[in-house]
Amino acid sequence: MPTHGDFQLRNLRWDERAEDLYVIDFERSEPGPAVRGFVRLSDAWHGRPDLFQALLDGYGRRFQPEEEAHFTVLSVLDAVSGIAYGTAHGDPELVERGLRTLTRLRTEQRP
Repeated sequence: MPTHGDFQLRNLRWDERAEDLYVIDFERSEPGPAVRGFVRLSDAWHGRPDLFQALLDGYGRRFQPEEEAHFTVLSVLDAVSGIAYGTAHGDPELVERGLRTLTRLRTEQRP
C-alpha cells in the first residue's frame, strides 16, 4: 500500500474555512504497511490518549498484533535514523524526538 513516510504535524495543513486537510511533502513516500504512516505522528499523541483514540477512530479499529509489531520496528528504525541524521546535521530537535521515541517504546512496550 502507498505510504507517505513523513506524516508529522508540519506536513499536514488544515484549512479551517473549507474544512479540508492537505498533506504535503511526499519525498519519503513508498509502498509499505499502513501503520508506517503513523510512526512520526506518534510523538504528537504521546501522553494524550484522546489523540491516540481519535487516530484509531479514524483508522477504524485498533492495531492488530502484526501491525503493532511492524509499528514498533518502524518506530525504532525511524528514531535511530533521526538521531544519526540530527547529530550529523546539527538538528537537536530531531535527535530529541528520536530519543523520546526510544524511551517511550522502552517504557510503554506499545505504540
